Amino acid sequence: MSVRQTPEVSSPFPAARVPSALFWILQCCGWTAFGAAMFAWGLDFMSPRDSLVNKCLLVATGLTLTFLFRVLFRKVRRKSWSPIATIAGLLAISFSGALVWREIHTLLFQAYYSLKANGSIFVRLVPIPLGTFLYDGFVLLAWSLLYLAINTWLELEAQRERAIKAEAMAHKARLRALQSQLEPHFLFNTLNAISTLVVEGQNADAARMIARLSDFLRLTLETTDTPEIPLADELEFVRRYLEIEQVRFGPSLRVTIDAEPEAMRGMVPALLLQPLVENAVKHGVLASERGGLVSITAGRNNGALRLCVADDGPGMPQNRKRDWGVGLSNTATRLRELYGDASRLSLDSSSEGGGLAVTIELPFRSPASGAAAGGDRR
Repeated sequence: MSVRQTPEVSSPFPAARVPSALFWILQCCGWTAFGAAMFAWGLDFMSPRDSLVNKCLLVATGLTLTFLFRVLFRKVRRKSWSPIATIAGLLAISFSGALVWREIHTLLFQAYYSLKANGSIFVRLVPIPLGTFLYDGFVLLAWSLLYLAINTWLELEAQRERAIKAEAMAHKARLRALQSQLEPHFLFNTLNAISTLVVEGQNADAARMIARLSDFLRLTLETTDTPEIPLADELEFVRRYLEIEQVRFGPSLRVTIDAEPEAMRGMVPALLLQPLVENAVKHGVLASERGGLVSITAGRNNGALRLCVADDGPGMPQNRKRDWGVGLSNTATRLRELYGDASRLSLDSSSEGGGLAVTIELPFRSPASGAAAGGDRR
């Protein structure tokens, strides 16, 4: 399951969050390029000096005007406008700005030219040619669209980062909740067993079980915020758990662990095997008067890590084939959260009703490649 955050859109003008440094870099580069092009064009009918002054004034007034545009777009970002109103607003702002831009530029250049020619300043309003008005309007419209496009892209990138972080946090919380469900269940059973031993006067066994429980809980606390651990550490969990159980059941509980050296480096979810081993002990060993054997095997298989927990008990009744219980259901859910379709959990009980094997296959990842939990999720 994935968590998605859909951003709330309240305005066609998104919140203006273009960093100031980026804004001014783009402003200076864009207007410098525009001024250079206009200066080259102005050389066809002006002297180099007049063309330089004319285009510097044009760039300075345009730069100032677009800074005001930026302030305006920030103020209207909370307005809820329809697409038609948005287009109309951009056109109105751009072309009314073009009139102001060209008139101010013309008056400033008149002041420069009259001062140069006559030693005095003389200015007057003149009609703006339609072609010049349209050209300036489209320049400002292009600036506005580019500004809003960059602003929107940065906002979407920020929202995407927030969504990724939210999904990672929710994913970690789900894994932690699933993992925490195992600990109280196991702790309750162990404390109940310790209480029974004390009541029966088996204080030495009770003391050994408390020591084993202390070691097990210490290891558990060390992996509280670690979704995945090396298989070697996971098998250490299993050994500590089985030491506790062997205090309770003595020689009636037999255990074998066979793990390939290469498999020991593979990353697995913390406490992945403990509920499976607990089920094997409870339903396999305790269900038989003669006790039983719990075998754990681990190896690599075509790029996957293959784990198997088996017992030689009575197996699973046919009417419970779909009733996996809390431990198996919890394990299956954790595997889906971490690996999606790249993992598999299966149960195999012989037709004669003897024994049950739980097999897990998940992507093999070494600690270096598997440091980020959930790296192979869907």
